[in-house]
Amino acid sequence: MTAATPQAKGWVQIATLADLNRPRPLIPVTLAGRRLVLFRDDEGQLGLIGRHCPHRGADLCYGRLEDNGLRCPFHGWHFNRTGQCVEQPAEPEGSRMHEQIRIPMVPVREVDGAIWAQVGVELEQAAAAETEA
Repeated sequence: MTAATPQAKGWVQIATLADLNRPRPLIPVTLAGRRLVLFRDDEGQLGLIGRHCPHRGADLCYGRLEDNGLRCPFHGWHFNRTGQCVEQPAEPEGSRMHEQIRIPMVPVREVDGAIWAQVGVELEQAAAAETEA
């Protein structure tokens, strides 16, 4: 392993581009004990975010890719690739409550057809805290 390889910098391979080239390109990923979902947005950017909606815990692997993000299948909360909630359909027009809602995000990138996620101390500590709770 050289310093130029992603593994040398705390990155682990989680998928391949071929995994995203299928009819339902939402990939469940477990990384350092965290349940995540991998997807590509309308701009072609990869996102790796928490797999469960913070509203009612719905599995975002069953969500819909639309409007440059991922929409929860239960109540339609919409998240971008950084885990930021960008819309809550049931909120009154002009509500900014969604700005306070964010789900975990893990840095992800594509190198030569492989998709890599960065494993860091923060992710491992968060997984440990969830296990203890």
